[in-house]
Amino acid sequence: MKPASLLTLTVLAASGFAFAHPEHQLMAGLSAPSPATVLLITSPNLVEAWKPFATWKKKLGKPVRILSTKQIEDRYEAIDLQEKIRRCVRNHTDHLGTRWIILGGDSEPNGKGIVPDRDTIHQTRWGISEHIPTDVYYLSKKGWDADGDGIFGEWEDDRDAIDYPDGDVGLGRIPVRTAADVKAYTEKVIAYESQYPEKNFATSMTYTCTESQAYPKVRASWDRYVSKVLKGGTMHRFFADKTPWDKKSPGDYPLNSENWIKLFNDKISGKLHFHGHGIFTAWVLEEGELLSKKHLAQLTNENAYPIITTVSCFTGQFDAGKDPSIAESLLRQPKAGAIAVVAPVREGKPHFHDPKRDFPLMMQKGKLDGTTRTMTQFWEHGIGQKVSAGAAIMLVKAGMTEDARKSASFHLCLCELNLLGDPTLSLRGSNPKRPQVAGPKFLQEGNLSLIIESDAPGAMVSLVDTLGLYAVQIADETGNTTFPLSVVKDSTLTITVSGPNLNAVTMSIPVK
Repeated sequence: MKPASLLTLTVLAASGFAFAHPEHQLMAGLSAPSPATVLLITSPNLVEAWKPFATWKKKLGKPVRILSTKQIEDRYEAIDLQEKIRRCVRNHTDHLGTRWIILGGDSEPNGKGIVPDRDTIHQTRWGISEHIPTDVYYLSKKGWDADGDGIFGEWEDDRDAIDYPDGDVGLGRIPVRTAADVKAYTEKVIAYESQYPEKNFATSMTYTCTESQAYPKVRASWDRYVSKVLKGGTMHRFFADKTPWDKKSPGDYPLNSENWIKLFNDKISGKLHFHGHGIFTAWVLEEGELLSKKHLAQLTNENAYPIITTVSCFTGQFDAGKDPSIAESLLRQPKAGAIAVVAPVREGKPHFHDPKRDFPLMMQKGKLDGTTRTMTQFWEHGIGQKVSAGAAIMLVKAGMTEDARKSASFHLCLCELNLLGDPTLSLRGSNPKRPQVAGPKFLQEGNLSLIIESDAPGAMVSLVDTLGLYAVQIADETGNTTFPLSVVKDSTLTITVSGPNLNAVTMSIPVK
């Protein structure tokens, strides 16, 4: 039995849609069907567990290539596994059209774990040299060790070998450890892209803050920046010692663990920013109460998974010997919790040239320091430019390059903030709709033109069949696509219509 085949190579550049970012070109299918639109790196033990994730992403027009660390270890020559991974990533981004890198597992100290990080050396706020796990190393064109001493990312000694992201490739780490973790996260990704709440959740953002001195900059994040791109959106602002916490008005709660859980379970906001203290296993709420893993069993926010940004120290520490961090717990929670978290992996440090002089002035004027500005720009890029979460954080880091070359503080900020979660996800800047899709109930074998109708112009329309056929097109201005095909008896075509602000719809068409 011969597999179905495309009669002609579809060229999508003439579809009439303009592209402002390389990711948008890929989203249009110009690079599909590349075998490595998304490169997912994981351990040999988790390769099988990741296959349902890859199958789903392929239906959305983002083919995934899964490589194990063992395969990379065997195929590349370099001083260690981390350098081999970097060379593998560069090969895919430079030569194979790859636009997203997923590190499919967490890390552990001393270069161990599912996908080890690259430890880089930095001065902490306490003046101590400390190793900080730095995933952007894997996007670098250089090896981050100019002096060859085996210590990577030294701001003074390795400057000539440090290369920062340019924003064209999205990267994120999904910090799982077991096959059960992968399964739970995959199910949440499918729900996020096909069952996202269709009212208000996408356009509502919640800010929480337990530190009164930070109120001005947290206000400024929304008032001066995010509100400009989340047009028509609503905002909930929860400050620990201000009246909104205590009014008991709809959606406003004191920031204790009970009401933090309620904030999730009421499915109020798809976008959350937590500003305050944190430790490895918990956020610090009002009056020092800890929100930790033990509280997460109370979450019931199925199919309403927010994206979170936070400046809280250690909450994104994915490389600890003791597992998990609070961010990891939220991501791994089955049918509840969060879908992605941007968080610091350590305690960081202030990002001012003169903290004693500049900090009070910045707070008075509601200006943003390096960390808060980074988080705000993440939302600006993801919502305003309509790029994925992975591209959004890398565009932020690309914008920090000049400062990072001049300041060790900004170099640390750029290195220690990570996206934990699927980098291919949309930030969902508007309420999604579920497209209406129509096609034939069945097909006769032979040559034909398959027309798929929808009410979603510009949507991604993918076609997969049981025998290996794969094609991607962009719906025209009427919402329709045409696939010239040769199909064979007893096969089945699966059509998926999707987009950043659509809930994906899948239909199957048998060939008789």
